[in-house]
Order: sequence, then C-alpha cells, then structure tokens
Amino acid sequence: MRHSQLKAFDAVAREGSFAKGAHLLNLSPPAVTIQVKSLEEAYGLTLFIRSGGKAILTSDGQALYDRTRRFFIEEEEIQNYLSASSALEKGHLKIAADGPHAALNIIAAFRERYPGIKLNVTLGNAETVRQDILAQRADVGITANCPESDRLVIDELSVQSMIALIPRAHHLSSRKGLSLPELMSEPLILRERGSNTRRVFEGAVRDLSLSYENELELGSREAVREAVAVGLGIGFLFEHEVLGDDRTVAVPLKELVDSNRDMVICLKSQLKRRAVESFVSLARTFAGTKDTSREVFS
Repeated sequence: MRHSQLKAFDAVAREGSFAKGAHLLNLSPPAVTIQVKSLEEAYGLTLFIRSGGKAILTSDGQALYDRTRRFFIEEEEIQNYLSASSALEKGHLKIAADGPHAALNIIAAFRERYPGIKLNVTLGNAETVRQDILAQRADVGITANCPESDRLVIDELSVQSMIALIPRAHHLSSRKGLSLPELMSEPLILRERGSNTRRVFEGAVRDLSLSYENELELGSREAVREAVAVGLGIGFLFEHEVLGDDRTVAVPLKELVDSNRDMVICLKSQLKRRAVESFVSLARTFAGTKDTSREVFS
C-alpha cells in the first residue's frame, strides 16, 4: 500500500468520478485509475462500481473512505501545524451552497483575504448541500433551514421571507400582500422536492390544512422565475432571490414572513481545519453573530 494509492482512491471517492478525482490531484485520469486498480488488486477488493462516468463506492470502498478522510484531514492538520501558515497562503476549500445570494459575498471576501486558497464551489438544493457536508464531499456549506444534527456546527447568517412571484398581468399582481389560501386554486410553479423552498412552502400548506392540484415542478429558481414571467402560473421564492423583471411582481405572503434562515454549516471535526475555521469566522462576521455561534444537537 502506497500513500499515492490511498490519495488517488480518496480523491476519486470524494469527487465521485475518476476524471474529477484526477483533476483534484492535477493528474491524468489514467494515472489515477492505475493507482486505484493497483490498490484493489493488492488487497483483493472492489472499491468502486464504475457506471456512466461515475465512481460509486462499494461497502468496502465506503469503509476505506471513512478512514482515508480522517487520515488525510489529520495529515493536513499536521502539515498546517508544521508550516505554521497562519496566513493561509496555500490550500484548498470546497464549498457547497444552495444558491448564490447568501454565498457570493462571503466567498468574495474570503478570496480577497486568502488569495492562495483554491476555492471550489458547487451549487445544489438545501438537502444536497447538507448531505455533501455530512458525507465530507464538501468542507463547508451555505444553506437554509438546516435540520439539527449532533455532527454539525450551525451559524445563522440572515433571515428572509417567502414571496409569491406573480405575472404582471395576473389579477392578484396589484395586491400588497397575500395569504396562502387565496392561491391554492391558482396554477402553481414549485421547486423540486428536496429544495428548501419546496420544504418551507409545503410545511406551511400542511400547517394550514390546505391542498393544491394544479402544479408545475421545476428544478431551479431561474426556471421558476422564467416560468412565471411567461405566464405559466404563480411561483414561490425568497425575497433575496427575486431579480428585477418587469414581467413579474413580488407579493409578500402573510404566513411565510421570516420563514427562511440562511446558515453556514460544517462538520464539528472539520472546524479544526484552519481554512474551514477561517471561512466560518468570516461568515459569522458578515452575519454580525461572531459571539453568538451555536452548536446544534439532536
């Protein structure tokens, strides 16, 4: 067993593909493939199922990945200690976010302060971000309404309200405020299941014992905005996600005031890493909650 074989395996497991793992290590995909294959053959294990360009961990692979992640985190901590690089002159940080509105200002400030840190940012819905953090596919996350977990450190960044996005020609577009019961018979445009927007909306619908039937499900906030703009129905977004568009009108929803809490999250074990701790501290500063951070336990 060689260090390079474990490093290649860990990179492929973390990224979910040989090509992306090779890119992370600045190696060619064939070189990474050879390293992983040599590791598998040396110990008679199948570590990945190769399918459609993806590398899916087997049970043996997952067990090894749990150990290599701890190993390389500890290795990085040793390297950081020995180099005493308090200025964070080099390194990498993988950030997962459920949208750009809460993340980009923090990312821009971090990049300006620590230009030597290579940043990798992925966007997904709220559940994807949470799972990426728990599975250590990302180091730090910016997401909304994250469920409590004894493995996570969670800090609230900002609070938003949900609005109804309405075509300008719609008869409700002149209203200064709306209530959810007024909208249940309208054509609705909803985000995909697993998104924070959908979860908050459906929670309010359940609490009010409401029901709806005429819905169109779309996989991004950009698609929702455009669908509303062309008159397909009424959509639901959080206030910071609404862009200036003369074709639509944003109307507050009475039941969903302050229904969204943007958060920065990371694993407790990852907070020991200097880059993660610096990012979280910077996010706390942006939120004005540097002295009110909280660890959430289930």
